[in-house]
Amino acid sequence: MTAPDRHDARVAIEALRAGVPNRAAIRMLGSVETTLEDRFTRALDAMWEPRPHAGVAFAGGFGTGKSHLLGYLREQALRRNFVVSTVTVSKETPLSQLGLLFAAAMRGAVVPGTPDDAVTVVLSEVQRREGAVQELELWASTPEAGVAPVFAAVTHLLARDLPAELMHGIEAFLCGAKPPTSQVRLRLAALGARGMFDLAGVNAAALQLQRPRFMAQLIRAAGFAGWCVLIDEVELIGRYGPMQRAGAYFQLARWLGLAPEFRVPGLHATIAISDDFADAVINARQDDEKLPERMRQKGQPHQADMASAAIRAIQGATLLRAPGDDDLRRHAQTLRGCYSAAYDWPAPAAELAERHANRTLRHHVRGWITEWDMLRLQGAHIGVDVSTIATDYTENTDVTAPPPDDDDAA
Repeated sequence: MTAPDRHDARVAIEALRAGVPNRAAIRMLGSVETTLEDRFTRALDAMWEPRPHAGVAFAGGFGTGKSHLLGYLREQALRRNFVVSTVTVSKETPLSQLGLLFAAAMRGAVVPGTPDDAVTVVLSEVQRREGAVQELELWASTPEAGVAPVFAAVTHLLARDLPAELMHGIEAFLCGAKPPTSQVRLRLAALGARGMFDLAGVNAAALQLQRPRFMAQLIRAAGFAGWCVLIDEVELIGRYGPMQRAGAYFQLARWLGLAPEFRVPGLHATIAISDDFADAVINARQDDEKLPERMRQKGQPHQADMASAAIRAIQGATLLRAPGDDDLRRHAQTLRGCYSAAYDWPAPAAELAERHANRTLRHHVRGWITEWDMLRLQGAHIGVDVSTIATDYTENTDVTAPPPDDDDAA
């Protein structure tokens, strides 16, 4: 193995010390989850088929490498020329609200090979590629596309030189803001094309459902392989109130494409969730029985069925496997070389700590780094104590705002 650059090695070690894997650490350690990786890549390969694969769900405990694996999958997708969005469920990005999560996905979108804003890059590439705008407009104008005329109108304008203000308005609209309808109308009128598109009565809730579909096609028209969305810390929905959780399950079914009408060509989602969620939340609160029934009582039978499908997907999520001794030795050897390069200090071989149920890969990695730190700085060997932090599933209405009354026009 080639010795890592000192700067890259230091960046990787500091990220692993903090327990937050960055790209340098992910590239260095790789992944042992070959089965999940194969399933992920098969789903990407089938993204544009008539029946795309449903999304992927995997589960693991604290420190088992969920975020690391999402980062690894992100790197794999970028190498395959996909635009990739990584979203962490939080108070600002509640899973129960499609519009907010979509906006977060657009903010977090990364285009292969450039750090520039993803939407700006995608639009620029569409305008640059011969015939791309026309093909996209033709698609958006068909009933099969399932998008409002404003998308075709915006695409029509992309074939022309546009004022910076209008271009910024289009970018903001595609990322979740209101459409710049008045500016679009004025520009269409100046081009003699105002009567081509019916821009009356644009429904904001319907646009939330249509943006992901249009964005996937826009990304393809720009020459990229598709759009991959990676959603982390889904277990936070355990802190939602009952109906907020129900809405989150329904939206999760939408992102994962758990029904044929939810599967968006060109869009794939993979989610990570804690492995105790099914027992601590679904089973303990009887979400699989109570929440779908409450949705049916509210006159939402389809949402109830999809919430049930999402609950089953969580219950059947692939569990991250515990690293074996061979995996640990490989990681220890790789990390030793990285630590030595980072500090220009010959780190000794790492010893494998005693294996027990609550010792995760993160514990091993941070234990090795801490041992080397103390030996390098103090010349002393130390022992490392391991403790497990339980996930807090206490319901907290401050975590997310109540979902809209129309359930995002579901």
